[in-house]
Amino acid sequence: MMSDQEQLLQAIVQRLNILIAVALDSAAGDDKSMATRIQRLSELGLGPAEIGAIVGKKANYVSAVLGSRSKGARK
Repeated sequence: MMSDQEQLLQAIVQRLNILIAVALDSAAGDDKSMATRIQRLSELGLGPAEIGAIVGKKANYVSAVLGSRSKGARK
């Protein structure tokens, strides 16, 4: 069972993730693809699990998107 303090912290983190996602949507401009959002968050230093929590995807999905983006850049 979580303490009140842990629940409050979890609620704050969730709200911050929502704010980040909204800011990311507005900053993306016309290109609002999921891959673009994921790439941007990765460039800002977030890991796949953190990015997944923000965009609502699993870390495996985020890793796959980042991997396919880096492969495309190498070609």
